[in-house]
Amino acid sequence: MSATMVPSFITGANARISVGGLTFAYASDVSYNVSVDTIAVETMGRFEAVSNEPVNYSVGSEFSIVRYTSLAISASGGTTIPGVDTDGNGLSPSGLADQFNPNTMLTSGTWELDVYQKANHTTAVANTKSQGVVTVVGDAERFIRITQCRANRMSGNLNKRGIYMVRVSFVGILMSDDSFDASSSGDGDLSKT
Repeated sequence: MSATMVPSFITGANARISVGGLTFAYASDVSYNVSVDTIAVETMGRFEAVSNEPVNYSVGSEFSIVRYTSLAISASGGTTIPGVDTDGNGLSPSGLADQFNPNTMLTSGTWELDVYQKANHTTAVANTKSQGVVTVVGDAERFIRITQCRANRMSGNLNKRGIYMVRVSFVGILMSDDSFDASSSGDGDLSKT
């Protein structure tokens, strides 16, 4: 890298989190993990395994929300913060609350988690690593997508010195980023029949 080039690192300060197409104001601390479970293939006459073969692919993730309530909005003179819900920023507007309500969890749907990086352009740009086009929405381009997510844990934290934080954990089917696009394993097999 030359001394005149300025690197563009991805940080939480220039990221935007979208849950089911809805941008979450004050969402932060996204983390994810992709696990590939393997099984050792063994044969007669050898102590060591012949190979380790994949048998399962799973995605787990979580994010935090810095909470505010409708009381905080009215205490500020009745003015609302641009782009946020006047009832506060809980899980209800996104539909995530349905996945924690025993009455609606069976009928709740899945959603996509997208993380966007603020960009200085507003058009799609070629991405040679994924042989495709990076999705650009407004002034941001998507660099992480987790598909068909379903929430499975929610926790909150409130103390005298801090602010109210809600942490949502969930599982997804596939995770892609700007360097590759993950696809379902059965798609190629089914197209050959």
